Amino acid sequence: MSATPAVAPETQRVKRRKSMPNTYVILFLIIAFIAVLTWFVPGGAYDLDDAGHAVSGTYHLTDSSPQGIWDIFMAPITGMLGSDTISAAIPISLFIMFFGSFLEMMEESGALKIGLRRVAIKSQKNLLLLIAVLVSLMSVMGTIEGAYEEGIVYLMMFLPLLLALGLDTVTGLMIVVLGTQTGCLASTINPFAVGIASGIGGVSAGDGLGLRVVMLVVFTALVTAMIYMYAKRVQADPARSMQYTRREQDLKAFPVAQDENLALSDKQKGALWAFIATFALMVVSLVPWTDLNPNWTFFGDLTTWIARTPVLRSVLGADIAPFGTWYFAELSMLLLVMSFVIGKIMGFETNKIVDVIIKGAAGLVSTAMIVAMARGIQVVMDDGAITPTILHLGEGSLAALPPVVFMIVSLVFYFLIACLIPSSTGLAAATMAIMASLSRFAGVPVPLMVTIYCMALGLAKMVTPTSIVLMTCLQATNVSYARWIRFILPYVLVIFAACCLVLVVAAAL
Repeated sequence: MSATPAVAPETQRVKRRKSMPNTYVILFLIIAFIAVLTWFVPGGAYDLDDAGHAVSGTYHLTDSSPQGIWDIFMAPITGMLGSDTISAAIPISLFIMFFGSFLEMMEESGALKIGLRRVAIKSQKNLLLLIAVLVSLMSVMGTIEGAYEEGIVYLMMFLPLLLALGLDTVTGLMIVVLGTQTGCLASTINPFAVGIASGIGGVSAGDGLGLRVVMLVVFTALVTAMIYMYAKRVQADPARSMQYTRREQDLKAFPVAQDENLALSDKQKGALWAFIATFALMVVSLVPWTDLNPNWTFFGDLTTWIARTPVLRSVLGADIAPFGTWYFAELSMLLLVMSFVIGKIMGFETNKIVDVIIKGAAGLVSTAMIVAMARGIQVVMDDGAITPTILHLGEGSLAALPPVVFMIVSLVFYFLIACLIPSSTGLAAATMAIMASLSRFAGVPVPLMVTIYCMALGLAKMVTPTSIVLMTCLQATNVSYARWIRFILPYVLVIFAACCLVLVVAAAL
């Protein structure tokens, strides 16, 4: 009788991984679970002030609104199309697809692969510097304008470079997800987080800025060190990568030029400069200039002047959005236009340019659809009217705690709420008026409560399945959510402990 052949450990791991539910299944199960909760958690509401913010102490029960099978299946559709309380996912999904077109055009040109390969060769002996620069860039984007949904853009740009250095897609995930959300965690001038939360809390966005600047530096250094240690282990022994069995597939999916001829033609140089200019325009267009300084009105004045000049208004348009007010619709337009521009720089025929754009968009359809699924969770919570009830439970349990304990428990409570409401503006509108009142009662300065809100939001977006930056990046790199949680949890716990230490020190000062 022949012996049963042994199954290799790598094969066992692959089988286990294949048996794990994919991202879509996980998000749908969460939607269904939240729908079940609406049958048991009573409906509730808070009175709202003129700005639409919840008023502390005004919670009251409302009629329950249990969500049924129809609502479960409609939730992702509503998430995609939007509703009175949920912003539509379509602009974000379209942006992701057009970014796929943009990258496909750069792939067709060959310029990006050669450029990244040259950078990789120069960075082989400076891994720490490279990771520090990339993490710092992500952190700055997070702290200035709350980089979040667009994280997939940076990930797709970094992956070929990192893989060429012998690293893995997980390193790229850590740089983008931990980097951007470290900036969010230590939001300094992010108007969508600290700006709105401070306004609701009745304090200036500048209050507490010094502490958050120190946090930005310290936490960016901490995250850089953790990612560098992981990257060194993978570079020394690729088998230690969580995605080792996919390495060959990843190298094919995110290639760099491997030949010895690393010279760029004049056309490729032009395409590369257009690529760099596109990202520079994206950064300038997203920074909220007038929120940072009311006197910085140059871009608004420029568009007003164009609208008042007959010839320019007719040629360029009367409704041009000034830099600082752009969002996903304008960014999608920029990517589409620049895809055409790069195609023309390379001398491609128009038909070929269109084919490349369609091919690139098709490649990221599955990633774009994740956004609607994540939105569906919030749809069920809002339609089931259980968000105010969950918030009220926290309001009642925090009121009588000592200041230090109050801050740490508030961080945990805010983290849990942020896992369900990962929108910085939505979370602030739903909670900050209540939490600011509680912090005054507990003897904790309101600016510190704003900092706690930012901490929790950044931590939550690193792990919650409602985090668009996380779920889109996981989908793009073929990393399952369950494997990510097991891998990243120790790192997040270290960051959480550092947050608690900061709060203890702040309370003592």
